Amino acid sequence: MHPLEQLRYLARGWESGEEFPAQDAAAVLADLARENPASLLQACRRLIEYFPSAGPAWWLSARALSAPEPVEGIWVAADELANDPTSRLVGEALPTGGAVAVPEPSSVVMAALRRRRDVQLQRRSSGAYLCVVAARAAGPGSVLVGRHSASAAAAGARAGNDVWVVVERGALLPGPLWDQLVQRALPVTRMEVLEASEFSAVIGDQGLGTSEEVLSRPSCPPVAELLGWKS
Repeated sequence: MHPLEQLRYLARGWESGEEFPAQDAAAVLADLARENPASLLQACRRLIEYFPSAGPAWWLSARALSAPEPVEGIWVAADELANDPTSRLVGEALPTGGAVAVPEPSSVVMAALRRRRDVQLQRRSSGAYLCVVAARAAGPGSVLVGRHSASAAAAGARAGNDVWVVVERGALLPGPLWDQLVQRALPVTRMEVLEASEFSAVIGDQGLGTSEEVLSRPSCPPVAELLGWKS
């Protein structure tokens, strides 16, 4: 199967509700970069078109296109995603006991909760002392979440509860890429942007902190080739 066809196949799974298949996407990009380096940009743009709201798709593409040796750069980036410590850090940061509202569980958050048997999971903010939402993508001062997460975050904040946003490795983008993601994702997905004023803390791959601390450290460059192109 041609690599671009493989990307289309991966996209079908994502449309059915699965999370972004980072390792599979990296393997396809690496194969294509090895066989036909000139088509890597096309493949990265196609990947983003299939996964417009997935921060790691933009992050992986930016890392691939900015690497001096693309194949090596893609696999280094894939290893970083595979060894993301965010789930462990979420588990360590959760307060002891009580109920935590997780309106749209992600694999990162659920893995964290499995480590914490003393924490009760529920889907609504009512009765919970903490609401935890997983960001699909993030940029300077704001994050992209599902609509249920946005509603739950608003309800939690009105009730005076803390709202934490989980930003997995690869989800955080520099400002120019973040702006492009929002422009492409909002019209075609059921996502909403949460501003920093709507949540109390962020947990990323360096641990728990404020939005200023966590959302100002993207680990990919704002690659010009990913800005402003038309599908």
